[in-house]
Amino acid sequence: MAGSYLLVVDDDPGISALLLMVLERGGWQARVSHDGAEALEIARAEPPDALLVDMWMPGMNGAQLVRELGAEPALAQVPVIITTGDSRAPDVPGIFATLTKPFRIPALYRTVRAALKHRQGKC
Repeated sequence: MAGSYLLVVDDDPGISALLLMVLERGGWQARVSHDGAEALEIARAEPPDALLVDMWMPGMNGAQLVRELGAEPALAQVPVIITTGDSRAPDVPGIFATLTKPFRIPALYRTVRAALKHRQGKC
């Protein structure tokens, strides 16, 4: 699953840059979007193997993005990992997993690998 394409969606440029670096060091290709609407357009044009989505963003938040992705046949099966600094974040139907910030890199890698296995039907 090395080389899989991940889309990181986070409005914080520092966090998204850090995630991009960490994911690329883990052997994945990654792209960043800073808002939900842009991420939806990117995903439509180039469907990712998995998404890491910040829950709380201005405009389209993570829950809204997950609903939009689920309504698109080409994107409905793409696993979504929600990242959030809020331990009381709402449970969003259709997500694969939630990582509460700050999270450790090994936990991120385990979760991404599990999401990619799930996507390939190997779980």
